[in-house]
Amino acid sequence: MKQLYYVIRTLLRGRGSNIIKVISLGLGLTMSILLFSRVAFEQSYDTCYKDYDDLYQIYSIFSAEGEQFEPQKQNCGPVAGAILENFPKEVEAATSIAYFVSSPLYNGSVRIDARKILADSLFFKTMGIEVLSGNPEKDLMQNDVIFLSDDLAQKIYGGENPIGKVISYKELQLTVKGTYVDLPENATMRPEAVISMPTAWSRDWGNYSWRGGDSYYEYIRFRPGADKEVVNARLDAMIQKYRPEEDKKAYGYTAFVKPIRDVYRDEDQVKRMDSIMSILALAILFIASLNYVLISISSLTYRAKAVGVHKCSGASGGTVFSMFLLETGIIIALALVLMGLILLNFQEFIEDTTAAKLSVLFAPDRIWVPLVVVLVLFIVGGILPGRLFARIPVSQVFRRYTEGKKGWKRSLLFVQFAGVAFICGLMYVVMAQYNYVKDKDMGYNPQRVAIGNVYFGGEEASGPALQFFRGLPYVEEVSSAVSTPVWSYSGSMIEGEGGQSLFSTRFSYALEDYFKMMGMTMKEGRPARASDEIVVNEAFAERMRWGDKALNHPLRAEGRNLKVVGVLKNFHIGSFYQPQDVIMFGYTRTFGNTVHVRLKEPFAENLRRLNKDVSEAYPDKTVDFYSMEDQILNKYNPVRVFSNATILAALTMFFVMLMGLIGYTTDEVRRRSKEIAIRKVNGAESLGILELLSKDVLYVAAPAVIIGIISAAYINGMWMDQFAEQVPLSWPVYILIALVILLLILACVIWKSWRIANENPVNSIKSE
Repeated sequence: MKQLYYVIRTLLRGRGSNIIKVISLGLGLTMSILLFSRVAFEQSYDTCYKDYDDLYQIYSIFSAEGEQFEPQKQNCGPVAGAILENFPKEVEAATSIAYFVSSPLYNGSVRIDARKILADSLFFKTMGIEVLSGNPEKDLMQNDVIFLSDDLAQKIYGGENPIGKVISYKELQLTVKGTYVDLPENATMRPEAVISMPTAWSRDWGNYSWRGGDSYYEYIRFRPGADKEVVNARLDAMIQKYRPEEDKKAYGYTAFVKPIRDVYRDEDQVKRMDSIMSILALAILFIASLNYVLISISSLTYRAKAVGVHKCSGASGGTVFSMFLLETGIIIALALVLMGLILLNFQEFIEDTTAAKLSVLFAPDRIWVPLVVVLVLFIVGGILPGRLFARIPVSQVFRRYTEGKKGWKRSLLFVQFAGVAFICGLMYVVMAQYNYVKDKDMGYNPQRVAIGNVYFGGEEASGPALQFFRGLPYVEEVSSAVSTPVWSYSGSMIEGEGGQSLFSTRFSYALEDYFKMMGMTMKEGRPARASDEIVVNEAFAERMRWGDKALNHPLRAEGRNLKVVGVLKNFHIGSFYQPQDVIMFGYTRTFGNTVHVRLKEPFAENLRRLNKDVSEAYPDKTVDFYSMEDQILNKYNPVRVFSNATILAALTMFFVMLMGLIGYTTDEVRRRSKEIAIRKVNGAESLGILELLSKDVLYVAAPAVIIGIISAAYINGMWMDQFAEQVPLSWPVYILIALVILLLILACVIWKSWRIANENPVNSIKSE
C-alpha cells in the first residue's frame, strides 16, 4: 500500500511528462490494437462453419489454345453432385449455389432487401449451418420454397411463426419452410434467405449443365478422417468422363478442391493487406513502447535522488523495480481509458476506417488480441527502464546523477525516426494512388449517369419505355446495353477457323446510340446496325493481330458468323485492379437490361425523382437506379479505407515521435547545461550552440529516415502490385518526403534548445 502511495506521488510530481506518456500510449494502443484486431478478423474468415477443416470449395480451370486461365470459383452446375456420386467413401455431402436472384423480396407490399442465394437440398448439411426449423433435405427439393435466417424472420414476422408464410419474389410466391442461424460477418457467404434450386431449374434460369454455364459456387464436405488428396488426384479424370467430346475439342476444363479456411485468406489482396497492416501495427506498437522507454530513461537525471532515498529507507532493487512496474501499469491503464474514450467518441469514423464494427473486432473469440498487445507494451515499457531505475546506487542521494550513456536513447530515437519515415512514405503513395485511380479517365463518361437493371419485354414492348425515359424533363440522354462497364460483362468464346476456341472475350449487346451516350470514342467504323454486325475494342483487334485491317473482318462467336463494322478506343472494364480487357458489342433494338440515364443537375435530387417516377410508372417492376460514379468509387473503397488508416497511423506515429524527441532534447539540454554555459563563456555564439545540439540529433535522424524511406518504397511496391494502373512515382518524391521529415525534426530540436542557447550562462553555472 505504501508503494502505491509513493508511485501516485511520483506520478503527480511528474504530471507533465506523464500526460505525454498517457496520450502517446493511448494513441499508439488505439491504432495498433485496431490494426491487429482487423488482421485477426481477416484471418478468422470462414471458421464459423461446423468442422470447417472438412469443408472444401470447388475451383474450375478453363484453357484454350494451350493457354490456361486463372482458377475461378464459378463452376459448371453438376460438378459438386458428380463428386459426391464418384467419391462416396471420402465425401459426405456436396452442394451447388447460385447468386442470380438479385431482386428484392416482398411481404405483401413491404419491400425486403436481403442477401439471397439459390441452393440445393444438401446446402445446410454441406456447409454445416445449424437449421432451427424445417427439413431442408426434403423441402429444398421442391419448387418455390424459401428458408430464412433467424434474424430476417424476426425482422419480417416479429414473434410470429414464419413457417407456411408466403413471400413474393418477382412474380413468384415462395413458401417459408424453415429457418437457420445467422452467419457472422467473417463468412464469405452470408445469405439471409435460401431459395430452393428447383425454383430456378423449373424456369430455365441459368445453364445447369456440363456445357458452360460456369455460374455456380460449389462446396463439398469430407467425411471425418477421409483422405482429401484422393479427390484432387482423380477429379480431372472424373470430369472428362462427363464432358461432351465436342466440348473437349473446343476448350479444356478441369477442377480442384481447396479448404474453405484458405479461400479468403489466400487471396492476393487479403495477404498483401494483412501483411502491410501487421507491419504498421508492429511499427506503431514498437514506437509507442520505445517512446515510453525513452521518456522514462530521460527522467533518470532528476529521479535518481528519489530512488536513492527509497534505498536509504530500506528499499531493495526489487522493490524499486516493482514500484516502476506499478507506475507503468497505472499509466497503461490510463492510456486504455483514453483509448476507450477515443473509440466511443469516434466510433462511426473508426468503423468506416477499419471497414468492420467494433463489436466484431473485439468479439469474445478475438479479445486475446488487445490483451496480448497490452502485455507486450507492459513488458517492453516496464521491464527495460525498470531495471535501470533499480540499479541506481544509494550514493545518488549525496551527489548529482548523470546518465552518461546515450546509446540507449539514440537507438530508441533511431527506431522512431525510421518508423515515421516509413509510414509517411507509405501514406503518401497510398493517398496518391487512391486519387489517381478514382480520377483517371476510364475511356467513358460516368458523370451524372444513373444505371439500373430492368426488363421491359421485346422490341415492341420496350419502345414505349424508351419514350417514357426520353420524355422525363430532367433526363439529358438515355440508352441501354446488356450490363455496364462498372459491373463488367458476361463472356463468350472466340472460335478459330477450325472451330477451336481461341480466347474468351467480354460480350454485350447495345443500342446504336449507346457509345455516343456513354462518351465512348469510335476509333474507326460505326456502331452495329444488324444482328450479324459487331463492334470490338482496340485490345480485341490487337489480340486478333488484325493491325489496321479490323473493319469488315469476319469472326465466329456464339455459334454465328459475324462481321466487324467498328473499332472502339479502349475503355476500362471493372476497375483499375484489372488490366485492359477485350470486348465486343452486338446489336439490339430492344431497350432494357441495364438502362443508362444521364441526368441534368442537380444530380442527387433528379436521381431521387427518377426512382420515384419509374416506380410509379411501372409498379409491377422493381427498378433501382444508382449513381455510376458512386459505383466506381465503391470499387476503390478498400483503398480509401486503407488510405484513412495510413493517415491515422502517420499522425499517431508522428505525434509519438515528437513526444520522444522533445523528451530526448529536454534531457540533453538539462544534462549538458554546464557544458553549454562554459562554451558560451568561452565565446560560443547562440547559433553555434543550436548547431551543436542539432547535429547530435541529425546524426541519428538522417540514416534512420533513409532506412525508413527505403523500407516504405519496398512495401509500396508490394502494395501497388494489385493495380493494373499505377500512379507514376520516382525517387525525387521519396527524397522530398525525407527532407520534410528532417526539417520538422530540426525545427523541433531548435525550438526546445532555443532558450538554453540564448540564456545567460551564469544561470546554469550558479546552480552547481
